[in-house]
Amino acid sequence: MDCRTCEASVDAYVDGELSARESAAFEQALTTCADCRRRLEAARALSGLLRGLPAERAPDLLRARLERDLQASTSEPRPAPRLWMRWSAIAAGLVVAVGIGWLGGTLTGQGRRESNEVIASYLRVAMAEAPVEVASSDRHTVKPWFAGRIDYAPPVHDLTVDGFPLMGGRLDVVSGRKVAVLVYRRNQHRVVLSLWPANAKGDFAPTVTKRDGFGLAEWRHAGFDMRAVSDLSPADMTAFATAVNRAVDVDR
Repeated sequence: MDCRTCEASVDAYVDGELSARESAAFEQALTTCADCRRRLEAARALSGLLRGLPAERAPDLLRARLERDLQASTSEPRPAPRLWMRWSAIAAGLVVAVGIGWLGGTLTGQGRRESNEVIASYLRVAMAEAPVEVASSDRHTVKPWFAGRIDYAPPVHDLTVDGFPLMGGRLDVVSGRKVAVLVYRRNQHRVVLSLWPANAKGDFAPTVTKRDGFGLAEWRHAGFDMRAVSDLSPADMTAFATAVNRAVDVDR
């Protein structure tokens, strides 16, 4: 099994849809493909996260849109590739809806909801072929990209000297608003930093906790609330938060 076939089989493997022979070939391919192993870990984590969400009725508007798309996809004659693309778009819409909490109903507190959303943001980065929308380690390329896309200027720094080179930036949604997301690398691991202007005054030091198998660092510094997610050790997560704060302070 080549790497492309291995990566395409990840979801089917997690869902138990492969035959015994296909599963054996997939597991053998994993031993030589680090990217597929990371893809498998992310798929398993996402599956566990979705299973942990409360099973409540989806909003009527979302249900109506999905029913409309499902009816259209089954009633209109289309070539097979185009029909498959439409079904894929519907499935992707469901995943995004779950990731931002539409299907989760009322979660236990804003803090938990926010944590779920930044973890979902990390998973989208981990599973994407193109993890960033602007790819560069140059802050003078990444920071201007956010202008006009969000209503604030995020602090952007390359942390290569601290062992966390900047990969680039993207946008995501946390607590109902678009936020800046910066993606860093630590060897073969990714660190996803979401940050937005703080509503409260005063800084607080980084705290690192484990959520759904990932390290979650939360802190406030220089007027920004910051949330970083990765599969790194707590010590590395703390080192990352410290490096971010130091770079921000030097630039002030």
